[in-house]
Amino acid sequence: MKRRAQSESIAIRTFGGLTFYRGNQPIAIQWDSQKARLLFCYLLITSDQWVHRNQLIELLWPGCNHEAGFKNFKTTLSRLRKSLNSKEHFNPILAQGDAYRINFESISCDCEEFRINAVAGIRLMSRDQPQEAKAHLEKVSDLYAAAFLPEEPNDYFICKARKEMTELYQTSMSLLMQMYESENRGDLMVTMQSLVHFPTFLCS
Repeated sequence: MKRRAQSESIAIRTFGGLTFYRGNQPIAIQWDSQKARLLFCYLLITSDQWVHRNQLIELLWPGCNHEAGFKNFKTTLSRLRKSLNSKEHFNPILAQGDAYRINFESISCDCEEFRINAVAGIRLMSRDQPQEAKAHLEKVSDLYAAAFLPEEPNDYFICKARKEMTELYQTSMSLLMQMYESENRGDLMVTMQSLVHFPTFLCS
């Protein structure tokens, strides 16, 4: 799905830490609670998929009973909306019944762009279309600048996503290195060899 890229839209960065920008100017988000921030991160990870409320409740409050979980979620969602609306007046959270997702028509996010380009590049290479894949794989290299949400080193769901992104990155860089090798681009080989073994940032 094509994403809109408008100068006035919100850009979110996750590689190197969760940060928000409007244009080139950083935006300070005053999170109403840590759970509200985690809920937003979980929705970023699940991309444009609809995620049922019960799944999010289990991630945020494992083993919580239904009544308490529902109450906690309602409060946390309200705090999330308040955190995003309090200053910059934007809210990228969409609801459909009891399911939620990020509205990527109103924001852009590096982890979403990373995933789209990695999957597209790997798929095109498997179809023996290296020239079409090249731009996607080089974009992956540009986006993966640092650890994915390093401020959350121990959260299970975030760690799982971090591992998956690391694997996508390493596969993409291996394919890109093969492509440069076939083009006799010795000037790029040393750089690519270091990128293939870029720190994985996996949880212990």
